[in-house]
Order: sequence, then structure tokens, then C-alpha cells
Amino acid sequence: MQSESSYHTLPPYAQSLTTDQMSLIASALLDMQRALNHQTILIAQLQDELAELRRHNDWYHAQFAQMFRVVARDVRELRATLICSLLEEGPITADHLMTLLRQTPDNELVEKVRSGAIGRQAN
Repeated sequence: MQSESSYHTLPPYAQSLTTDQMSLIASALLDMQRALNHQTILIAQLQDELAELRRHNDWYHAQFAQMFRVVARDVRELRATLICSLLEEGPITADHLMTLLRQTPDNELVEKVRSGAIGRQAN
């Protein structure tokens, strides 16, 4: 077991330092500790801001996806209305009807929205 006085013994290189030099070193170490604490606080604030931005991004994605579903539904309804009005006006050829039906790939569009392929950006 070491004696009590050996715990307070300075290493050889520190024994040659004056009291003023030791206080400068201690002061510099305290300044570094304050700077590190300040940087830690700033990093925590940045992490909070990033989390908030991610929450906003998720909310905007959900809103965009919902708007896209509404637009896709409206396009289907408009196309159905167009086809019905053309049928009411008179005879329509099967080719023309097929062309109207193929104008918007609704099933593919809806599937892309549901899967998240449309509206979600890679993080």
C-alpha cells in the first residue's frame, strides 16, 4: 500500500513547474471543460432540432400521400364522368373506349402510393 504522501506527489516533469504555470494549466483545463460542456449542449440542441424536422417530414409525407390518393380518386371519377357523358352523346367505338380506359394506370398509381414509392424521399 502506498503512503498518504505518495498520492500527492507530482510527476517529475510537473515538479519543475511554478505555481503560476500550474494555475495557468488548471485554468486552461477548466476552460476546455466549459467549452466541452457548451459543445455538448449545442449537440443536444441540434439533435432535438433534427428530431423535430423528422417529425415534420413524416407529417408532410402523410399529408402528401393523402392528397395524392384524393387526386387519383378524382381523376378516376372525372374519367368515369367523361366516359359516361360520351356514351350518353351517342355511339362510341370500342377502340375509343379502351383508349379512354387506358389513359391513367389507376391500379399501378394507387399501388405506388400505398407502397410509399410516390411521395417518400430517401433519408
